[in-house]
Order: sequence, then C-alpha cells, then structure tokens
Amino acid sequence: MAIFTHVLIFILIWWILFFIILPLKIKVPNETKIGHAKSAPSRPFLLIKFLLTSLISAIILFFLILFGFDLSTIFNK
Repeated sequence: MAIFTHVLIFILIWWILFFIILPLKIKVPNETKIGHAKSAPSRPFLLIKFLLTSLISAIILFFLILFGFDLSTIFNK
C-alpha cells in the first residue's frame, strides 16, 4: 500500500509543479503565421520542462520518504 501512496503523491506533486513550470521561458513571436494563435509560443521547451518537473518531483518525494511523511496519520483520525 505504501508504494501506491508514494506513486499517487508523486503524480500529484508532478502535476502541480508542471503547471508552475509550464509558463517559464515562454516567448511569443512578433509575427504569426496564418492559422496559428497569436499567443502560441514559438518554442515551448516541453521536453526540458517535463524532465525538470520529473526531477524536482522525485527529489521532493525522496525527502518526504526520508523524513517519514505518512498519509495514514492524516486520515486515521
């Protein structure tokens, strides 16, 4: 059960961090092509953001496990 909980916490942390990191390093082009949105970034760097989010999430989860964070203490009241 602990593995499932850790995976669930990792996914939760990952999505929160991904939405925080997503708008970083966005540059909108001055001229857009026909059919493209004016607010669409020229290079979104999604792979870098995916890897950075995964790395930070893994580090946070590691420290949570290291310091003994347990969801059962929250829900067993």
